[in-house]
Amino acid sequence: MVPRAPQVCNAGPFRQRQQGEPGIQFSALDIALACSLFLLIPYFGWGIYTLRKRYTHHEELNPAVEALTLAGLVVFYTAELALLRSWLGPLNEYFYLSALGLFVSGAALYGHMLLSLLSRLVVGAFMPAGKRQVHEPRYGAAEARERQGDFEGAVAEHQAVARAFPRDPISAIRIGDNLARLGRLEEAAAWFEAGLLRMGSPGKELSVAFRLCDLYSRDLEQPDEAVRVLEEFVARHPEAEHTETALRRLERIKGKAAPRKASHV
Repeated sequence: MVPRAPQVCNAGPFRQRQQGEPGIQFSALDIALACSLFLLIPYFGWGIYTLRKRYTHHEELNPAVEALTLAGLVVFYTAELALLRSWLGPLNEYFYLSALGLFVSGAALYGHMLLSLLSRLVVGAFMPAGKRQVHEPRYGAAEARERQGDFEGAVAEHQAVARAFPRDPISAIRIGDNLARLGRLEEAAAWFEAGLLRMGSPGKELSVAFRLCDLYSRDLEQPDEAVRVLEEFVARHPEAEHTETALRRLERIKGKAAPRKASHV
């Protein structure tokens, strides 16, 4: 008997291509899936970037950028849900679960923008018309909290100022001061770092750098971070008159850190 040749299944998406057929064929479902996945890249990328900018670097986005982002989010949801519906077919549990996942992730990534814009609108609606245009940060409420010993409240008041004036260095430094009083030293260091880069002059910047160095080397026992802060200052201001002072402080910190490293070897 002559052995029969094995039959090849020609059904399904992985069927063997016959002679004369095109090499690659994409269906509408394939294109919908590819578009859906492509749209997720800027969705997650921009969301993570804005979260890091707000909560790691303590910088506020411009309200116009926040409004444009939220408007783009509406367009994204409209397109994404349409693509999901064409890919998953008629409305079913898979579509609803996918839509729920999108909305939950959107709340986590972009909810802070919505709250920020709503708070600005509420303040603008209830604040007297003559007081709406505030061009300078005001620290009176926060300073009153500090005099009362309410450092948590002072932090909240200074954070409100920092949100309204994201480039203001004083509010960032005072937040760091009050967090240090509360024993939240790592958070205080992050705010000092943010305020340090906004000071505007080498002299003021160096005073904050020294306070940050004390926090790192003495309180947090992280001399390497103190060295980093001073080295970055010297790199930013190599010709400034305060650079020599920073270099001397840098050498002292390195000299103290060397015996510690040797004892751990």
